[in-house]
Amino acid sequence: MKLKKLFLILAALLTFSSALTSASDYEYLLGKYKYMAEWLAAHPEEKSIWGAAERAGKEKREADMYAQLFDANLAVIPGKDFLMMKTEVTQKQWQTVMESNPSYFKGYDLPVENVSWIDAVVFCNKLSEKVGLKPCYSYNGISSVEKWEFLKENLREWSYSKWENFSKNFACDKAANGYRLPTVEEWQYAAKGGENYEYSGSDNLDEVGWYDGNSGSKTHPVAQKKPNGYGLYDMSGNMREWCWDSHGNESRYYCGGCWYRSANYCEVDDKYWNSASGVYGNVGFRIVRSSSKK
Repeated sequence: MKLKKLFLILAALLTFSSALTSASDYEYLLGKYKYMAEWLAAHPEEKSIWGAAERAGKEKREADMYAQLFDANLAVIPGKDFLMMKTEVTQKQWQTVMESNPSYFKGYDLPVENVSWIDAVVFCNKLSEKVGLKPCYSYNGISSVEKWEFLKENLREWSYSKWENFSKNFACDKAANGYRLPTVEEWQYAAKGGENYEYSGSDNLDEVGWYDGNSGSKTHPVAQKKPNGYGLYDMSGNMREWCWDSHGNESRYYCGGCWYRSANYCEVDDKYWNSASGVYGNVGFRIVRSSSKK
């Protein structure tokens, strides 16, 4: 009998989840679902059922929020088995997952910056867990970032041997359905957009990217310029973007130009590398995930 009651409560809460957040919601239910509200009032001993239903409503609202922030912003990459974010990860998206904002230039629609490669992979795993997907990254076989003991250390003081050990034990499971960084090959393929331009989406950089010639020495809100043929924005300029690939034990690649570099850094084949633990005002990232959520 309790299961039946719980089912009825859950059904109402999930249908009208946007309204169920406080005691005032009880009056809302009285108007919309009088018979159910009266039952709840007559059975105060069933607080555990009410609590479970309220938690379910909150979880659905959070799932809807993440779907709007991330899944709705994914683009299909023709001929490939991954989806890619149409934009660089914004400060709003970062703050929703990480509950902080390290960026120098502040703005919800600005790309997040001052994040290291390590920060980016932590973000990917945390986001995957929040939306119920299998995280791609693991250290010594452990995918929960809360259990990554190396995060408690000052990585900038690591020796060569420590980075060598890290590289041997840090893995990416591309078969998992969670979020991850693209490889350099994936990033460059997507940046070309099925087209043959010098930059991502055009031979005229001013149409598609922010660089030292038009940025005014600052970052800009994402998706203000023309997208490329796959619907991806800012892949030539605004921010350089971390990729998965290693350049030696400590360094990782990033691709794309940025707001304070010249046009030649914005070509689709451009790439460079830097310390995985370093933070830079011109480096952010975008994320990909498998085409399947199974």
